[in-house]
Amino acid sequence: MTRMNRKTLALNIAILSALLCVSLASAQEPKDITAWTDKPNYNPGESGILYIVFYNNRDRALTLEKVTVTFESWQAYKDGTWEGNQTITVNKAIATGETHLMEVTFTVPTDGRAVSTALDIRVYTTEAGIITPPTAKEFYVYVSETPNYMEQIVTLFTIQTVLTIVCTIIIAATIFLSVRGPQIIWRKQEKTK
Repeated sequence: MTRMNRKTLALNIAILSALLCVSLASAQEPKDITAWTDKPNYNPGESGILYIVFYNNRDRALTLEKVTVTFESWQAYKDGTWEGNQTITVNKAIATGETHLMEVTFTVPTDGRAVSTALDIRVYTTEAGIITPPTAKEFYVYVSETPNYMEQIVTLFTIQTVLTIVCTIIIAATIFLSVRGPQIIWRKQEKTK
């Protein structure tokens, strides 16, 4: 190997080592609880799925008993039951460094509670008690809020489009008839005696 090739090889190895060290230094251990929805926004009455992942970053195995999810703005006592919260029974041992994925299906209310809501997620374990996300109100379900007058605007645009088409047809017919003019028919006159 020439001297130039050795320097290039040494430089490439040094750069590669630095890049590997940077990626290892910036890697973080996952959070205890991570959650996301299958869509970024929902409409009132629409169903969705909330994915919850629990990561055991403790020194010992944990037994997941249950997970509760509270949709804070959707809570109501309706028809003899409480709505806006769900409990998932798990009863599973999670070793150190393992994760467990859970899915929660929900439906956005169609009444006045159909607004974006914060989620209160609590993981109940036998060994560590209740585990919650480090930041309160960290997870949300976003609901699209269309103004009440939006249906009226759509109706007005539809009427305007229909009237524009009708007026265009009337103007085109008027121009066509005015340019065409009446046809002249020549007849021979009979001679009278």
